[in-house]
Amino acid sequence: MVLLAPSEEKASGGHTGKLVESPAQKWVREKLVELVVHGGPEACAKAFAVKDGSLIKACEEALALRHPVPLMAALERYQGVAFGALDAASLSKETWKQVFIFSNLRGLVRGDALVPPYKLKMGGIPGLKAHWRRHLSQQLALIPEGPLWELLPGEHADLLKGWSRLRHRLEIVDEAGKIVSHFSKLYRGRVARWILLHGQGAPSKVLRSKIEGCAWDGTEENSTGGADLKLVVLRGAGT
Repeated sequence: MVLLAPSEEKASGGHTGKLVESPAQKWVREKLVELVVHGGPEACAKAFAVKDGSLIKACEEALALRHPVPLMAALERYQGVAFGALDAASLSKETWKQVFIFSNLRGLVRGDALVPPYKLKMGGIPGLKAHWRRHLSQQLALIPEGPLWELLPGEHADLLKGWSRLRHRLEIVDEAGKIVSHFSKLYRGRVARWILLHGQGAPSKVLRSKIEGCAWDGTEENSTGGADLKLVVLRGAGT
């Protein structure tokens, strides 16, 4: 299984249906609608981190959450660099059940779970991060047994503090040993694809993988009892 962060870019459209939700998901949806109705332009701009036409679209999507909405599988909805590298469309639909994505709107969603179009930054609603920190435990408990790869940036990785399950992580650095941030989504997506495509979740197997533009540089035990693998982005690899 792999854990991924959501993307800002999302596909539009889908089949209209009722959004099934837990009380924790309902709280976020209602707070988001309330923000658009009563919060004013500045609050909306902060919540969505967009402006002009994109801000209008984000507000319309939020208000639409009060009614049946277009729904689409998470791995079809989320676009962007990591998901482009993952290329879920070329993987079996059964494999989609091994992907779990942190949605600021929905919490932890499986790759084949239905997700509406939306915009929402983690800091967009007061108390949102603390809310998910309180309520994620039930969702995390549903992840099946087996090797688990936490392929998350800091903001979403913070939500897992205190979670005791053994999991493996990825450290992405350049040849000088400096943490790579700009293209890290690309390499997380490529590693996730290799794990899912080959059905190999053991760190020893992943260390023997060939990741385009990269080389492996060993492993060490992390605080969960799993392994942290170091992936070195080779000079000139770019995108």
